Amino acid sequence: MNKNFAAEGPLDTEKDGGTNMLDEHSHEKDATISNDLPFTFFDRPNNTMANAHLDMTIHDIPFIATVREYSTGNKPTTDSEAPNFYDMLSTFDCLPSGESCFKCLKSGAIGRGGSCERCQAQCPCFCRTLCQIRPPPKPLVAIWKVTRPRVSKEPDRHIPRIIHQTWFEAITREKYPKMSLMTESFRQSGWQYEFYDDDRAAQFLQTHFPPAVFEAYDTLLPGAFKADIFRYCVLLIMGGLYADVDVMLESNLDKLIPPSVGFMTPEDIPGMTVGHAHCLWNGFLAAAPGHPFLAQTIQNVVNHIRNRYTSIDYDDMLCPNPVLTVSHLKDVLFTAGPCILGASVNDVLQLHRQTTFEPGDVKLFPKHTVSNLNGKGQQDSALHRHSFNVTSSDPRFLIPGRSIILKRDLIDRFPHRFIWEERNMVAAVTNIPDYDDRPETSIHYGEIHDDFRIYGLNGVYKDTHRANEDIMIEIVP
Repeated sequence: MNKNFAAEGPLDTEKDGGTNMLDEHSHEKDATISNDLPFTFFDRPNNTMANAHLDMTIHDIPFIATVREYSTGNKPTTDSEAPNFYDMLSTFDCLPSGESCFKCLKSGAIGRGGSCERCQAQCPCFCRTLCQIRPPPKPLVAIWKVTRPRVSKEPDRHIPRIIHQTWFEAITREKYPKMSLMTESFRQSGWQYEFYDDDRAAQFLQTHFPPAVFEAYDTLLPGAFKADIFRYCVLLIMGGLYADVDVMLESNLDKLIPPSVGFMTPEDIPGMTVGHAHCLWNGFLAAAPGHPFLAQTIQNVVNHIRNRYTSIDYDDMLCPNPVLTVSHLKDVLFTAGPCILGASVNDVLQLHRQTTFEPGDVKLFPKHTVSNLNGKGQQDSALHRHSFNVTSSDPRFLIPGRSIILKRDLIDRFPHRFIWEERNMVAAVTNIPDYDDRPETSIHYGEIHDDFRIYGLNGVYKDTHRANEDIMIEIVP
């Protein structure tokens, strides 16, 4: 149920020493353009967030996307859980096991990857079952509707001129002399710069999303996974550019991300040798607010985490005909990282989740649909939808502007450069030798991977409790 905040009267939520946010800007007419407010204002009791610092004013609200939650009325009818694929294989004693099985699943030569066609002898029961028996769907308990900004500060631009970076604490020259040089390259870019420590990131998620997002965020153990969730969420709401703190900006952002671009990210390495480069690197990620690619990614990530997915469940997710090399060799990238981002983009494009990405423009529709243009250079939408079974509700019609995949260029493995070949521009660089002065953490997310065991059983989640339900996220046209 959406309401207009002007009819609600004063809110209890305060900012900056007790100034009511509505009173502070009640004289500004453009604050009433939006009929939507951040999740906190309507869907949480006022007293639970009364002392929260929301890092925004009512004046900001017309320029951000907002999320509303609608219950479907569906709830599990029994106390028993709908099993994950992992549970089904465990019941059948069909889980992959043994060094020879895992070695085969992870193997890959040029143009070939681990698959059940190749690994039948090493993983017989697993390979007989994968993609033949599927787990039942979880109850869909809620639909989240994302309303995109009503107005834009720069109407001709899809991606706002704002940069987001996150780290567990402030990055100062005194404590991080090398890493601060990289973050400074973004601070001095001419774009608005926003930095989020752990507390501010958590507050952002609680302010703008239903509780399931923070629940997923909080249940993860590796901090890198939490940062993955946060970047998708802050870009869905605010739009702009997210960059990891070990990335050095190399180009003028106004030239690199022109007004016509609505999404930009580099290709990633996993899967290249086996011809399935379906992952997208999320350490340099730009998007318009309310972007369908981000909504789908958040939906997948939240559902998978809340239902405690393992590498076996990701194998099932990639059916039919999955190439298993990446999901077993780089399994940590599926929880919330580059591989689930790539799979989610392919979901929106209605392609197999392991469809390879190529540098340049993402083709939203099959190549041959380009010919379906009338004399004015516009698509004949009726003909297009009839011929290719595309309906007016197809999420691809909601993708704003151009979607650009940057080429990832390795120089003797280090550093990594991200290039927009069309413009002959180096966007950014990462993995710069001797420029990472981050402290050793108790556990790096890469250490969760075990060569001969199933990923997701240890070191990923703080408990084994499953939600046994799914949510769906839709973009309001």
